[in-house]
Amino acid sequence: MFSESQKIETYKAMGQIAMVCGGSEYKCAWAMSLLEQGVDTPYIAILATLIKPINEFEADDYFNRVLSELDIERPNDEEAIEGYAKVLMKEVVDGSLTPEVGVSMIYNANVKLDYPSSFGDFTVLEDEWYCEYINGWSKEQRKTKIINACKNTYEVLNYPNVFKV
Repeated sequence: MFSESQKIETYKAMGQIAMVCGGSEYKCAWAMSLLEQGVDTPYIAILATLIKPINEFEADDYFNRVLSELDIERPNDEEAIEGYAKVLMKEVVDGSLTPEVGVSMIYNANVKLDYPSSFGDFTVLEDEWYCEYINGWSKEQRKTKIINACKNTYEVLNYPNVFKV
């Protein structure tokens, strides 16, 4: 039912939701994106069209209903954030996300996950000043190291198994 890009978008949304309290805006944006791509169910339509200010409880209820409709299992926060980081790494490697922006977003996931060893490189790489003045790297060297760290870590991480079909 889901295309590969819709699956990637879902992993990213799950991670964004797990990274913030409530996450209703991410839930609604994900639903709207699916709706725009032709994935249409009654609960997707409701979730996509909730009006601001969004009631977190209502958004969460409809989000859970959408997941049930689509036969998607909601991952725990740690799995969701790892999946989100993996999407970000893929975007950095593919060039759809700049290394500087990507490393900052991955570092935020690293913090939320309480600094797992698999994300160790991103603690240093996120700090532009440290990379340039302590390590002596040029901006291009830092970019290259970020891309390489994304490639290497991408291979280690797994997307959570959320799609039952």
